[in-house]
Amino acid sequence: MMEQNILINRTIEKIQIAEDKLAINFVTSEGEVLVRVDADCCSYTWIEHIELPALGFPALVVAVNDLEMPDLGNMEEYEVIAYYGCKISTDKGDIVIDYRNSSNGYYGGSLSWPTDDYYYGGVYSQAVSENNWIDVVKDI
Repeated sequence: MMEQNILINRTIEKIQIAEDKLAINFVTSEGEVLVRVDADCCSYTWIEHIELPALGFPALVVAVNDLEMPDLGNMEEYEVIAYYGCKISTDKGDIVIDYRNSSNGYYGGSLSWPTDDYYYGGVYSQAVSENNWIDVVKDI
């Protein structure tokens, strides 16, 4: 059985993104929830876009699900881009996180939740954020 996501039944008051786009901090009435991107060996993962709930904050989280993202193809500076998404459903609308991974095509990325039980940071610490926070006040 899959464990329930830590955000469910929490009320998000605001979202912060790290300047390096390697982490998101959910500030909730129950405390902060730090979510990082993770990258397999020889790859790099980053947060590309965050869509905020239409009716703003505070917003009670009712579900968190992976989201199938369209393949937009590769960009010149990367060999292969993988597109990932996460949808956080709230009573004020959805929060959509679009995150991406660049690699030679053999590796991938993920969101690393505080309750996940695996190594974080990438083999070469390529996914370790400096956690310099910026408030997300509009879709980025």
